[in-house]
Amino acid sequence: MTINYDPDHYKIVFFSSAPIGVPFLEALANDKRFEVVGVVTQCDKPQWRGMELCENIIKTEAKKVIATLNETNGVAIHNNKTIDNFIQTPTKINPEKSEEGKEFAKRLEEKQPDFLVVIAYGKIIPENILDIAKIAPINVHGSILPKYRWASPIQSVFLNGEKSSGITIMKMDKWMDTWDMIDIKQTKLHFNRTCKDLIDRMKQKWPEFLNETIRKFGKKIVWNIKQDDTKATYCSKIEKESWLINPYEDSLESIYHKYRAFYLRPKIYFMHEGKRIIIEELNLNKTSYHQEKNVPLLDTEHSTAKAVKTLKVKPEGKKPMDRESFKNGYLK
Repeated sequence: MTINYDPDHYKIVFFSSAPIGVPFLEALANDKRFEVVGVVTQCDKPQWRGMELCENIIKTEAKKVIATLNETNGVAIHNNKTIDNFIQTPTKINPEKSEEGKEFAKRLEEKQPDFLVVIAYGKIIPENILDIAKIAPINVHGSILPKYRWASPIQSVFLNGEKSSGITIMKMDKWMDTWDMIDIKQTKLHFNRTCKDLIDRMKQKWPEFLNETIRKFGKKIVWNIKQDDTKATYCSKIEKESWLINPYEDSLESIYHKYRAFYLRPKIYFMHEGKRIIIEELNLNKTSYHQEKNVPLLDTEHSTAKAVKTLKVKPEGKKPMDRESFKNGYLK
């Protein structure tokens, strides 16, 4: 990038493969300060019982961007900006390791992007791809760095009972989540809020924050700041065993942390006589909780902790039911 480089609008290639990326893509596409020139997401995958190929939600949204870009952004769509040209779904992205990677890099270079914007893409992007951005590759990370680097930041802040969280906008390099920060947006995590509430806030409030941060960085109003590696914490990929609880032995605190972390999917559960019992709803009295956080959710007599205001469960193959119905039907 030259010192005097200051375009009317910045060209963006957007990388994402998760629903959380949709509002960020929409915000960029609808902002006249940016031109979304390409979208990169993961390829169609077989789903459901029929194992039919289903396109990624980002691919679906990118098609809408193609259809509306001329109206919302005021930027003409050229004839060659077809779906195949605009949306890329490579399985291999490293140009040094495959022909597919070389072709991907070539098509990306042709777009001459000012920024690569990455949020929950699902693949590690090699340095030779990141270097294609004229100004910078930018990542949206779901925690306040340097805490909760790596794979599961949103779940991990709840699993560890954090009182606040947010997102970090950072400049990317080849190392995972150690990149320099550009700006952060923080929010409180109230006692009765779950990962759904945090994600909803991200969708509603933070795409605009991303756009403002990118613009300020391009204009050199804000600069990247190094992370303090001595304060770094890490979170790994969530394993299936994480969702299993023991309501008779696990503390109410650990169960509630898991309930909040996995509220959206797949939800926590316990086993009863070989059947899976899903915790659909768990509402607690905050004052009583602090007195009982070390006691189990259920005792051996099947009484519920006094801090529990509402408990709804869904036995395997059955409809959700309240705690009294479950106790009378299953715990006699």
